Amino acid sequence: MFAEKSWGSFKVIDVETESMTIKVTLNAGHSMNYHSHRNRDEVWVVISGEGKTIVDGMEQKVKAGDVITMSAGCRHTVIADTELKLIEVQLGTDINVHDKQKFALEY
Repeated sequence: MFAEKSWGSFKVIDVETESMTIKVTLNAGHSMNYHSHRNRDEVWVVISGEGKTIVDGMEQKVKAGDVITMSAGCRHTVIADTELKLIEVQLGTDINVHDKQKFALEY
């Protein structure tokens, strides 16, 4: 599955029983919503570009090679300073598009 969005694009690379792997491309100046998941953990591996993540209110600069781990319930987003590509691995027994709660980002 591949989709283009206003913020960039994503492509599902692999789907297993308890994991899904996605390649995400964020356009410079764009970000994901600040959100959390009740039923899954996520791991992001930055493969190119620069930006920052905000995980439970803590901001961190990221670049190629950085790995960010978020447990279920953790609020998180990524903001692209340049075009930013990452591999997102979703881990859990109930991975679905409805498991997403959005929050206002105040930082």
